[in-house]
Amino acid sequence: MTTLAQNQIIRFFFRIFIIVSFILICDRGIGTILKMFYFRQESGDGYRTTYAIDSTLADILVFGSSRASHSYVPEIFEEKFHSTFYNTGRDGNYVLYNYAIFKTITGRYNPKMIIFDIRPEDLGSNAYEYDRLSLLYPYYKTHPEISVIVDTRSPFEKMKRISAIFPYNSLIFQIAMGNLELNKKRMQDIKGYIPLFDIMETEKIDTSESSVFRIDENKVLALKDIIFTCRQKNTELVFVNSPTWGIIKDDYCKAILLKLCSESGIPFIDMSNHPAFLSNPGYFADKSHLNDEGAKAFSEILTEKIRLIE
Repeated sequence: MTTLAQNQIIRFFFRIFIIVSFILICDRGIGTILKMFYFRQESGDGYRTTYAIDSTLADILVFGSSRASHSYVPEIFEEKFHSTFYNTGRDGNYVLYNYAIFKTITGRYNPKMIIFDIRPEDLGSNAYEYDRLSLLYPYYKTHPEISVIVDTRSPFEKMKRISAIFPYNSLIFQIAMGNLELNKKRMQDIKGYIPLFDIMETEKIDTSESSVFRIDENKVLALKDIIFTCRQKNTELVFVNSPTWGIIKDDYCKAILLKLCSESGIPFIDMSNHPAFLSNPGYFADKSHLNDEGAKAFSEILTEKIRLIE
C-alpha cells in the first residue's frame, strides 16, 4: 500500500473520530441542559412525579391513573384521618408505572396508608402500558428500583441509556411547560389532586364488559410485592375501584384481583357500580372521570368505608 493511500485512510478515520466526538459532545451538552430544566420544573406531570419519588413524606398516599389524580380530595382525607396526604396518580399510567413510584417511595420511608386505585382490567396485558414507562427514563440511572421495572419494557433499555438526550427527547414540551409560571395557573394542583370542573352531558348508562384476553403476570407479581412490602412496613393498604359512568360487569379479571386480596387479607373497595354515582351524571366530567363535586362526594364515602374497615 502506497504512502498516499495510507494517509487517505488515516485522514478518513480521523474525520470519523472528529464527527463521533462532536456528536458525543453535543449529546452530553444538550442532555445536561435538558436534565437541568427537567428537574427545575415547578408544575406539571414531571414535577409531580419527581416530588412523589424524592420528596413526599405524606402519611397517606394514593396511587393510580387519571381516575386517581382527579378523584381523591386531600382535605377530606386529612380531616377524616388527621394525617398528611399526597396523590401520586398520573394520567394514562397504570400498574407498572405506579409500582415503580411505590418502590422508590417505600424505599425512603414507611407511609401509614396506601390507597391503590385500580380497575380489575388493569391486570390485562397491554403494550401501551410498557411504552408509558419511558416517562421514567429521567430517573433510570439514579433510582435502581425504577431501572429494574423500566428494563421490562424491552431488552435494549440499557443500550438506550448511552445517550444523554434520549431520556428527555419525548418530554421537551412538558419540560418547557413545567418551567413556565403560566402552567401553575393552567392546571390546579392540590397535593397531587387535579380537580376537574366540567359537567358531563347526560348520557345513557352503558353496560361494559372487559376486553382483556390475557393476564399480565408481571402486574400480578407487582401487586403481590406491593402487598408484601406494605405488610413488612406495617402500612395499611387498600385497593379501590373508583366510580365511572357505566355499569361494569364482573369478569375473570375481577375474580383474580378479589382472590389476591382475599388470600392476603387486603380490602378491595369496589365503587364502580355505586348507586350514588350511577344516579347522578352531574358528578362526572366525562364517562371515566369524576369532576370536583363528584370527587368530594366519592372521597367522603370512601373515607367512611375505610374507617369502618379499621
